[in-house]
Amino acid sequence: SAIDNEQLDQQFQADSVSEVMDTIPGVTTPQSGASDPAQSINIRGLQDYGRVNVLIEGARQNFARSGHGAEGSFYLEPEMLKSVDVTRGPTSTIYGSGAIGGVVAFELLDADDILEPGEYAAVRTRTRYGTNGNSRLGSATGAVRVGNFDILGQLNGRWSDDYEDGAGVTIPDTGDTTKSGLVNARWELAPGHKLAGTFIDYHSDFVDNVDGALRDSTVENQQYTLGYTFSRPDTPLVDFSAKVYKNQTNLKQTRLNDGIDKISEEIYDPKGSRRSFDVRTTGFDIFNTSRFEFGATKAALTYGVDGFEDEVVTWGYGTELTPGGKRTVSGAFFQNKVTFFDTFDIIGALRYDRYELKGYGKLTPEASPGPISLEGDRVSPKITAGLTPFQGVTFFATYAEGYRAPAITETLIEGTHSPPATFPLLPNPNLRPEVAHNFEGGINFKRDGLFSSQDAVRAKIVAFRNKVDDFIDMVPVGCPPSCAPPAMQYQNIAEATIEGIEFEGMYDARSWFI
Repeated sequence: SAIDNEQLDQQFQADSVSEVMDTIPGVTTPQSGASDPAQSINIRGLQDYGRVNVLIEGARQNFARSGHGAEGSFYLEPEMLKSVDVTRGPTSTIYGSGAIGGVVAFELLDADDILEPGEYAAVRTRTRYGTNGNSRLGSATGAVRVGNFDILGQLNGRWSDDYEDGAGVTIPDTGDTTKSGLVNARWELAPGHKLAGTFIDYHSDFVDNVDGALRDSTVENQQYTLGYTFSRPDTPLVDFSAKVYKNQTNLKQTRLNDGIDKISEEIYDPKGSRRSFDVRTTGFDIFNTSRFEFGATKAALTYGVDGFEDEVVTWGYGTELTPGGKRTVSGAFFQNKVTFFDTFDIIGALRYDRYELKGYGKLTPEASPGPISLEGDRVSPKITAGLTPFQGVTFFATYAEGYRAPAITETLIEGTHSPPATFPLLPNPNLRPEVAHNFEGGINFKRDGLFSSQDAVRAKIVAFRNKVDDFIDMVPVGCPPSCAPPAMQYQNIAEATIEGIEFEGMYDARSWFI
C-alpha cells in the first residue's frame, strides 16, 4: 500500500504520522502516551523490537525503552513526509533483516516537491490553529535549484497546551512543544551519477505521565544519510544504489513527583531523580538491479548487502529494564523477477541474515557476573507468482520466511518492577531467533480511465496466514530462592499463528474521491 505526496496534502495534512497510517488496512499505531509524540506501528498484530522495520529515507528506526507502551517507537514530523510505502508480512527480502511483520518506508520531501518545472527557487509556508489545547503549527519550506544541484530546507514548530475532554475537564500534562528541521540536498555529478544527503533534527519537550509517575521529558533525534546512485537507460545491467546512515535518539527525563510505595510508604524514586535512554543505530545498504530481455521474457535481478549496529546506553532509576549493549545484524540478498508475455510474473528470492549480540545483565560490568553473548544466522526463501489474465486484474500468491534476532532488552533485561508490583524480571541468554512462515494470496485491481478519461480505481483483497516459530513473549516463570515469585522473563513460545483477510479500495474521480 502506498500513499503519495498528493494524497498527503489533499486528504490528510496530518498532525501526526498515525493519522496517515491508521487508514491502511492491517496497520494500527499504538500510542506511547497522551503527550509523548513518539509513534509506533503494528502490522497484522505484530510490533515491537523490529518486527516491523520502520525506515526513514532508508535509515532504520530502532529506538525502544521498556514500559507499558510499545517496545519500539520513532519520532517524525509529518510536514516532512513525501510518501509512505507499506509492505505487510515477511515478504520484504530486500528491505533488511527482522521484518517478520512488515516494512514501513517513509520518503521525505525533496526540491522537486516544491519547485515547479523551470523554477529555480520557491518557498511554501503552512500554519494551523486548533481551539482545544490552543494547538499551533508553523512550517516553512524552501527549495533552490542551480544547474545539477538542488537543496531543500524546512523548519517546523508545534505547540499545544493541555486539552479538554468531552466534559470540559482539562487533562493535565497533555501538552508539548516540538521543533524540527530537515535538509535534503542532491547533486548530479554526471549523467546518471547522483549524490544525495539528508539531515533531520527533531526536538520535543513534554511531561511523561505513566500511572501517576510524572517526568519532565526531552527527546533529541538526529539522523544523517548519504547515498550514491547510478542509473541510465543505456546501462540496463547497472542500476546501483549505496547508502550509509546514522540515527541517534536520546530521551532524558527528570522526576517531578516522589515515587512512593503505597504499602511501605517509603520513597523509592525521589523527586528530581534523572534517567536517560540513548539508542544509536548506524547502518548501510548496497544493491544493484540488472535487467535482461529475451524475446517476450523480461528479467530483473536484484542483489545486495546491508547491515546495522544498535548501541544502547542507559542510566538512572528504572533503566536496568532497558539494559545497555550492542547488537550487530548483517545480511545479503538475491531476488529475481521474471515476466513472461507481460502476463505471468515469478519472483524468487533468498536472504541470508546473521546477528551478534553482546552486553551485561546489569547496568555496569562490575555489577554483572560476566558478559552475555548470542549469535546466529539463517537463509530465508521467498517465492511469489502473479497472473494478469487481462489488463488491470492480477491474481497472486506468496510464500515467504522471515528471521528476527532477539533484541538487547529481550535478552538482557534484569531488575525489579517498581512498587507496589515488585516482581523480578530476569534475563534470558538462551533466547532463539523468531522464524516466520507466511502464506498469502489475493487479487489486485488497477484501472485508469474506467468511467472517465481522468479517473482511477485501485483495489486489493488478501488472505494470509503467518506462523511464527520460537515467538518471543514475556511469560511468568519460576524464581530462584532469592526472589519472591512470580518472576517474568522473555521466552520462546513454540508457535504463534496470525491469520486474516484484508480489503482496501479507492476510487478517484479527480473532483471527488472515496
